[in-house]
Amino acid sequence: MVYASVVRSAIPKRIPTIRFRKGGGNGISSASEGFLAASVAATKTSAGNQNAPVRPTIEDWQLPRRYWRKDIDDKEIEYINRGGPE
Repeated sequence: MVYASVVRSAIPKRIPTIRFRKGGGNGISSASEGFLAASVAATKTSAGNQNAPVRPTIEDWQLPRRYWRKDIDDKEIEYINRGGPE
C-alpha cells in the first residue's frame, strides 16, 4: 500500500488539453491555469513576429449544403444495426 501512495504522489495530476467550443463546465483548476498560461505564452513567443490572419469561426450548421453530411438510407441503417456483414 505504501508503494501505491508513493507512485500516486510521484505522478503529476492530469491536465486536460482539449477545449470545446461551446458549453461544458470549466474544469480548469488554478494550478492548471498557470500551466496553460505559461504554455500559451511560450507558443506566442516562439511564433515570433509572424502575423497570422484572424478569421471567423464557422459552425457546422453554417456550412454550405455541399459540405453537409450525406443522409444514410434504410439499407445502411440496417447494416449498422446488424453490426456489419451477415
